[in-house]
Amino acid sequence: MSTGTRPGDLVGTEPGAFGSRAIANRWRTLAPVLWVSFLTLVVVGPWLSSGYIFGTDFAGPRHYAFPNFPTSFAALQAVLALAAAALPADVVGKVLIVSIFLTAGLGAYFAVPAGPFVARAAAALIYMINPFVYDRLAYGQLTVLAGYAVLPFVALAVRRLILAPDVRRALVAAGMLALVGILDIHMALIAAVLSGVLVGTFLALDKQIRDRAARLGAFVLLAVVAALVASSYWLIPMLSGNGPESQTLARIGDADLSAFSTTADPTLGVLVNVLGLYGFWAEDTQRFASMKEFVVAWPVILAVILVIVCAGVVGGWKRVDSVDSDHTRPWVAGMVVAIVVAVVLGIGIADAHIAPLIHWLDAVFPPYRGMRDAGKWGAIVALAYSQLIALGFVGIRRATYVRFQSPGNREVALTLLVTVIVAVPLYYGSGLLYGMHGQIHPSSYPAGWYAVDRAVSADPHPGRVVFLPWHGYLALSFVQNSNRVVANPAPDFFSTPVVASEDLEIPGIRAPTDVDQVMVSDLVAKAGQGNWSSQLAARGFKYVLLAREVDWQSYDYLDHQPNLVLVKDYGSIELYRNMLWHS
Repeated sequence: MSTGTRPGDLVGTEPGAFGSRAIANRWRTLAPVLWVSFLTLVVVGPWLSSGYIFGTDFAGPRHYAFPNFPTSFAALQAVLALAAAALPADVVGKVLIVSIFLTAGLGAYFAVPAGPFVARAAAALIYMINPFVYDRLAYGQLTVLAGYAVLPFVALAVRRLILAPDVRRALVAAGMLALVGILDIHMALIAAVLSGVLVGTFLALDKQIRDRAARLGAFVLLAVVAALVASSYWLIPMLSGNGPESQTLARIGDADLSAFSTTADPTLGVLVNVLGLYGFWAEDTQRFASMKEFVVAWPVILAVILVIVCAGVVGGWKRVDSVDSDHTRPWVAGMVVAIVVAVVLGIGIADAHIAPLIHWLDAVFPPYRGMRDAGKWGAIVALAYSQLIALGFVGIRRATYVRFQSPGNREVALTLLVTVIVAVPLYYGSGLLYGMHGQIHPSSYPAGWYAVDRAVSADPHPGRVVFLPWHGYLALSFVQNSNRVVANPAPDFFSTPVVASEDLEIPGIRAPTDVDQVMVSDLVAKAGQGNWSSQLAARGFKYVLLAREVDWQSYDYLDHQPNLVLVKDYGSIELYRNMLWHS
């Protein structure tokens, strides 16, 4: 029973030839690491120079705070905070991005049930470099991508548990599921659905598995219970209505579903968009260039990929080895079923025929409302493509050996096959290459921001600080990206507690209802007519920061507010003190 990479899959070795086996083992260890590292460097290489990386939702944090509440991502927060204690903050962000790419590539590589290096390399390539990754990286959704990166390891752990159930494998599978929940709560649901599909297809199609269904069921139950226990620190607060996740769920309504619904291609519609790993709602915000701008005739390239995927389905189903020692058939079936489920749920309310199903799921399983961004289901589609393309290469290569008897013709055909299996996915995801073609550049915060931070930090009683302009997302002049709009970075830059706007400013999405958010929003709306000093003092705000960004000039009335004094203009930012504040 084989569940991993075999030496013979990578290079030929002669029985008894110790030297050849040693070389094979060394290649087996190094080849995937070298390949995945190369692909990672091709993407992130331009970002390794000095400076912070900004994405729309990733605002180049200067401080990584330890968690103060048991949220699902509290463990990730703690790890990043520990890393920031040892490394510069800009380096921590880059390490996170590099780790995501390396993990995703190695996971897809080793998840392939059988095949040579080229097949596995193609699996890693298409899983690392595709429109799904491009969209999420451009928008700075690094936690989504972190969960995405671990998804192949979830699938691998579940397959190993199915094939040889025992306590160790059950706990490994549980650990992987819990880890995905830590990285991204939505990916936890996606990983759970994928795991259920794999268990179901193996039981349905593999007699050996059915014969020991009771044993498998016991260890699957152990894995589920262990994963729930490991996640209980955030599940219990969420289910009891006390955690941030439960508060977020409570705020989600039909307007959220519409605002974050999957987008359709103007010509080919929503189905082709989802199959092509597009459809992310933010594609319509114009905050980043679409991957389609870099891939001429992308539907044609997608068609070639789908042909190879279909070859993988056929080749994996019709194994030459009738015993199917690698249990490839149920794996293939599981991937096909997973694609169908993911495509349907990924389209979501964007299709009138599927919308009733989504509303029903929201009603019977309220946590599903959290999947308002249905495009995240594309993670499963990408994983399935990676596995089936690898098997497609194996199947086509097998057919090539049968079709071409002449060694010369066979060599030409195999060379062409290797070229296609690498070049097509690489071109399809080419928008990611070279730092997303320069769309993202390392950026530095203005000197004035550091100076005002030192000034406020030097105050032994700094109180609280409010940051203006009052926008949740701002086009910042110092961000060197093609699109300068990013989430407000102030709370993660300054050393003292800072309150900045959290309003997404998306039509139909309710503004935050937090007391501070409501108060400052009201003051901004009243402009010079608001009683800034007394209201801020009542909430403990001693300082007001006004960055010279976007509409900062509309706040000139601050200079005429009683008891609000300009301490200093630092060029890029101004510091005001509230004279009514008292400790």
